[in-house]
Amino acid sequence: MSAARAILIEEGYESAVTLRGVARRVGIAPQSIYPHFDGPDEIVQAVTVETFAELGRFIAHAKTGIEAPRDRLLAGCRAYIAFGLSNPNLYGLLFRRNRLLRGEEAGPADTAQPDTRDPDGGPFAYLMDGIRQCIADGSSAATSVLSTAVQLWTAMHGLVLLRGSGYQFPWPDLSQTETELISSIAKLR
Repeated sequence: MSAARAILIEEGYESAVTLRGVARRVGIAPQSIYPHFDGPDEIVQAVTVETFAELGRFIAHAKTGIEAPRDRLLAGCRAYIAFGLSNPNLYGLLFRRNRLLRGEEAGPADTAQPDTRDPDGGPFAYLMDGIRQCIADGSSAATSVLSTAVQLWTAMHGLVLLRGSGYQFPWPDLSQTETELISSIAKLR
């Protein structure tokens, strides 16, 4: 998986992961991979699942020790954006490979895949929980946790894709943009 992850980071697309390429990086024969994975698609799916978990850990770590719900929400959202900007190829993998987001049926290789259609599972749960806590303590005037979370996630995703694309644009300060975007959509007070 480490070899496949390195290939994905370097090349940026799933078809670059081949059994031969992974085996070459690890220093083994390609057929040695079959006891662990049926093929490159299964290896890429495993990297996708691990990347979702890594994103979740990154967000959780960013919120550690922060007491106020408003500040925790801001920290978690900033972590999401930072992860995407720092890991553009892995971030992109999350949304190209996530069959559940595309509404396809999960197959055997998807059993460890977080069901992101479930708002109570995966990194999206951190966003939902953060908004829920802000509404509960009065630091957010939002009325719908799900609607606010979807809007905020969509905006953060767009920010990551646009900022990370290298598009030549007079971008304002990232920290200020993050604060204004998060505060506006989450109706933070």
